[in-house]
Amino acid sequence: MNIADIKTDNRKRIYFYLREQGQATKQEIAYTLQLSLPTVTQNLTYLSELGLISCENKVVNRAGGRNPVAYSYIPDAKVAIGLDITRHHIKSIAIDLDGQIIKYVYRRKDYQRNDDYLKVLGNEVENIIAMAGLDRGKILGVGIAVPGILDQTGEYVYDGRVIDNHGMTRTEFSKYIDLKTKLIHDSAAAGFSEIVHSPDIHNACYVSLGSSIGGSVFINDKVYLGDGLFSCEFGHLNLIPDGLPCYCGQKGCFDPYCNAEVLSNLTNGDLFTFFDRLNNGDEKLRKIWDTYLENLATLITEIRMMFGSSIIIGGDIGPFIDKYIPQLQAKIDVKSPFSEKSARFLYPCRNKMEAIASGAALYFVQEFLDTALETTD
Repeated sequence: MNIADIKTDNRKRIYFYLREQGQATKQEIAYTLQLSLPTVTQNLTYLSELGLISCENKVVNRAGGRNPVAYSYIPDAKVAIGLDITRHHIKSIAIDLDGQIIKYVYRRKDYQRNDDYLKVLGNEVENIIAMAGLDRGKILGVGIAVPGILDQTGEYVYDGRVIDNHGMTRTEFSKYIDLKTKLIHDSAAAGFSEIVHSPDIHNACYVSLGSSIGGSVFINDKVYLGDGLFSCEFGHLNLIPDGLPCYCGQKGCFDPYCNAEVLSNLTNGDLFTFFDRLNNGDEKLRKIWDTYLENLATLITEIRMMFGSSIIIGGDIGPFIDKYIPQLQAKIDVKSPFSEKSARFLYPCRNKMEAIASGAALYFVQEFLDTALETTD
C-alpha cells in the first residue's frame, strides 16, 4: 500500500466505525482503531465538512472536567432512489447510506414502449421524492433496473425480449428524470443488494427466480460481466432437450420450468396465495412444488459445478424459500457428483424487501462512498 492507500484505509475505518457505533469520541476512535489522535482529528474534520457526520452531541465525562465531543454518524446525509421496472408494475424505493428503506411505493402499471410510459417513470421519481420529503441536494441518483441484457457500457439494452425494451437507452429511460441515472440489469441489482448486506460472502452466484430467470456472479464483491454479454443467464441452461418452449426461441430451457409464474399462474398470479395454500396442505400444489424444487436442484447443481461459489436464491421466490431450504438441499445433495453437502454453499436471500429496486439505488451509495472516502494526496 502506498501513502494514499493507507490514508484512504484509515478514513474508511474511521467512517465505518462511526457507522457501526452510531456515536463516538475522537479519543475512543483513536484507541479502538489504534490510530494517532492527529490522524483521527484530520479525518473527522474532513467527514464533518462533507456532511457525513456531525459533532453536535456531547457525552458525559464521568471523570470530571470538560465533556468531550461525540461525533455522530448521519445515515441520511445522502440518499439514493431505485426503480424496478417489470411487465406489470413499477416499484420505487428511496434508501439512505445504510441501505435502509426511507420510502417504498408500488404502482401497478403495464410496461409500454412509448413516451407516456416514460413520463410515468419521471412522475414516480418525483412522487417518491415528495412523499419522503427528500432534499434534492442529497439525492445521489436514480438506479433504473430493467429485465434485459445490457451492453458492456451499461448505456443500452442489447437484448430486451422480456418486456420489449430491446435497443432502449439509459437516456430514453431517463427522459423525464431530472437527476443522475444508471441503467442496471435487474438480476445484477438484486445480487448487489445481497453482497452489500452479506459481509461474510465475497464470491457468489445470485439466482433470480422471477417472471423470468436471471442471475449475477460476484467475485471479490464485484459483479463479473464476462467477456460477452450473456454471462449468468441461468434460465437458458438446458434442462430437458426439446422440452417446453422458452421465450428465447429454444426448447427445454430452465426458464419455462422454474420461473415464478409457473407457480403464481396456479393462483391467479398471486405467489402469496400459492405459498399460503401450500403451507396449509394443498396436495395438488405440494406435488407441483416438489417437481419445481427437483428442477431447481438440477439448476443449482449445474451452477455449483461451474462456479464453485456460494449460491443465493432470490427473486420473487426468494422471500418464500427459507422454509423449504432443507428440502431443496436434500435434493441437491443427491445430485452432487462429489457427495458435497449443499448446506455449505446454498443460502436464501437476506434482502426480502424489494431487492431489485434497493440494489439499483445501492450502486449510487457504493459509488459515492468509494469516491468520498478516497484520498489522492
